[in-house]
Amino acid sequence: MEVKKKTFNAWITYQAIQAHFTREYDYFKYNGKLNMNEHSMDKHFAKHEIGGNFSAQRTIFSNLGKAFDSKEDLIFFYLSQVTNNIPYPSMFDHDLYDEYKERMNNFHFHLKRDTEEIMKYMDEYDKTFDEMFIAKGINHPPIMKLGLSKTISLETFTTLDIMLDFLTAMEKKLIDPASKDFIKLVRNYKPFLSISVDKEKKIIMDVLNKG
Repeated sequence: MEVKKKTFNAWITYQAIQAHFTREYDYFKYNGKLNMNEHSMDKHFAKHEIGGNFSAQRTIFSNLGKAFDSKEDLIFFYLSQVTNNIPYPSMFDHDLYDEYKERMNNFHFHLKRDTEEIMKYMDEYDKTFDEMFIAKGINHPPIMKLGLSKTISLETFTTLDIMLDFLTAMEKKLIDPASKDFIKLVRNYKPFLSISVDKEKKIIMDVLNKG
């Protein structure tokens, strides 16, 4: 594949992922397609090249196009960025990608460890598992506290919501910006997270039953 085509693939995939997480755009409904082409990309880069300055984004996406051969790999990289609130390509952090890749490659290990963190909270504050998901007034429920503080990963939090659908009731009570932003992130991230449910449920239940 020619260099420009690889650059475009990297750029357009990012535009679609970014739109999914920040605008009213469904990546899966539209299969990642946008009304943009290579000319659109060149115009975008040109905006940052006024006065003979070279667009850093052109280099960034060219390098990403060379580094990742498939759309799946590009998506994986961009998910590692948007789920960590990296707002601009110039701020892309490859360490975040390495951490994300390790977490996803060892998904069940991290799910088990995070469930143990939930158990620690339950023991320390004398909570049942069900009480972890209950919001008292506008106060954050314990599970939200663990998610916002990154005591448990976004993947574990999202997995729990896939299984229990607790955010539907929770978001009606929580009005603070931090909760609203986090809930939106979870909802946008959920379709990208492929789990078997039964296997993840068994891992969680094994930890809870041992407690």
